[in-house]
Amino acid sequence: MPLPPLDPEIGERQTLDEIRNWYRGMVEALVDQRAAVMRAIQNGTPVAARFLGLTQAGIDAYFDAQRQELDRLATLNLVASAEASIKDDYFHRVGKQLKDSLSRAYQQWYRDLSAPKKRRPDFDEGGILDVLKDAQVMNNHIVGNYRECLRPRHWVGHGRNWETPVEIDRLDPDDVYDRCDGLLRAIPA
Repeated sequence: MPLPPLDPEIGERQTLDEIRNWYRGMVEALVDQRAAVMRAIQNGTPVAARFLGLTQAGIDAYFDAQRQELDRLATLNLVASAEASIKDDYFHRVGKQLKDSLSRAYQQWYRDLSAPKKRRPDFDEGGILDVLKDAQVMNNHIVGNYRECLRPRHWVGHGRNWETPVEIDRLDPDDVYDRCDGLLRAIPA
């Protein structure tokens, strides 16, 4: 069964740096909008209807909620981007039958997969991350640090229809960026 094609022209892939730059720009825009709303209210000039009648506490709550949502979406994007890069590396190593220790570990695992799993292998538990960890090509805490980002990513990406994971408030986008970047940099060339 052939592996999925690795074509950088397919899709709209984003790098971690592109996502971080977008996030920082959105934070700046949010701060600027809050300041503009506050100035308008203080000066008695018109504001958007959603701000009419809000108290200072209401405006603070609105912008805090917007920032929280922005942080959650940035986390989702960062973790998903890293996952895509790891999967690309996996398919490259298996498809090209590279001879380094990580490639051999991936190939051994691949041979035992069912046909559907060969095209869409598991990623986390029992999947690519476990093979990466077990290959001992990097310090295992790097994989563990990245894994802590998966629960918030899944929670946001799958509709938030279960209990909020504790990591959602513990991990900010800068920390998530560092964990994703650390894992990608630790994967041997």
